[in-house]
Amino acid sequence: MKHTPYDTGKVKIGLLYTPPPPPSTPESDWIQGVLLGDRQGMSELTLVTIQSLGLIAFITIVMLTLGGNPNA
Repeated sequence: MKHTPYDTGKVKIGLLYTPPPPPSTPESDWIQGVLLGDRQGMSELTLVTIQSLGLIAFITIVMLTLGGNPNA
C-alpha cells in the first residue's frame, strides 16, 4: 500500500521512504542458503571426517583384494 507523501506546499515529506522488508524466517534463511550453495549442517570437521573414513575404507578394501595370501 503506497501512501502519497505529505505535501507542505514546498516540501514533500516522505517522498523517498520505502518501508523495511519483513523479518526473515528460518525457512527463508535456509532457502537462501541452499540457493547460494551453502552446505547447511555440514561443518568442515564433519566433511573431513567423512572423507577420511571413506579413504580408510577404500585402502582396506584394496589391501584385502590385492593382498593375496597373508601367510606367504
